[in-house]
Formats: sequence, C-alpha cells, structure tokens
Amino acid sequence: FTHPIFRPRHPYEYEMKHISYPRRMFEHCEPIPPKSFDEVPFTWVDSAELFHKMLDKLRSAEELAVDLEYHNYRTFAGFVCLMQISTREEDFIVDTLVLREELQELNEVFTDPKIVKVFHGAESDIIWLQQNFNVYVVNLFDTYHASKELGE
Repeated sequence: FTHPIFRPRHPYEYEMKHISYPRRMFEHCEPIPPKSFDEVPFTWVDSAELFHKMLDKLRSAEELAVDLEYHNYRTFAGFVCLMQISTREEDFIVDTLVLREELQELNEVFTDPKIVKVFHGAESDIIWLQQNFNVYVVNLFDTYHASKELGE
C-alpha cells in the first residue's frame, strides 16, 4: 500500500510540508519564568459561549501548552474527557464531554503555523485529538522528544 492511490492523505499535509516556522523559534532568548498560580487566571470552559471566548484569546497567542486527559477504564475505545490549554496569560480547562460538538473549531488555532503548540509525549494526544474531535496540529513542539535529544 505504498502506491499514492492507497495512501490516505492527511487533511493538513500541504500546510505541514510547506510550513514556514516563526523566526522566534530559532532565536536564543532567556527563559521566561512561569507566573504563580495566583497571577494567572483560570477558566473552566463548559459552554459554547466560554469556548468561543477562549478561542478569541487563543488566536492571539504565540504558543500554547496542551494536555489531554483520556479515559479508557472498562471501555473498548476510550475517550478524551478533559483538555488543558494554557497561554502565557491564562489557563483553560475544557470539558470535552460537554463541548464535544464544538471542539473541531480548535482547528483554526491548532493548525495555524504561526502558533507553536507545546505538548509533552504528544503521540497519544495527537491520535486522540484526531479520533475524538477531528482536530489536527500543525507546528508542534514535543518537550518529551526535546528532553531525550538533550539527554535529560
């Protein structure tokens, strides 16, 4: 099945093959220390209104940190039940059970090559995003693979 006719195409294949990474990703800069929990607003996102307000904020971010919580105890397929998204200014916890029908709209931000999406051990998360919500990621930085490359 290596013939192109049999190879399924990734919906963002063009974007991934033609990505122009933001210059800032390759420039040396001093680490930005995280703010304390007291300084960073936290939003529990469990309605379409809050979801769209969150999307408005994510559109202007230069980078996002993303993590998923996945449930597979006593279930055949399993499912994502919670998504954590952080900018440098705000943290969001998204109730993916309530907002399941809305989440495909994350593609606008998650496939924007100007926004770096930071994951740790993204292999499972990427599969779950695609299977559960039809959400794809362009311009991903995986801290797990970075730590391995650095010998950490």
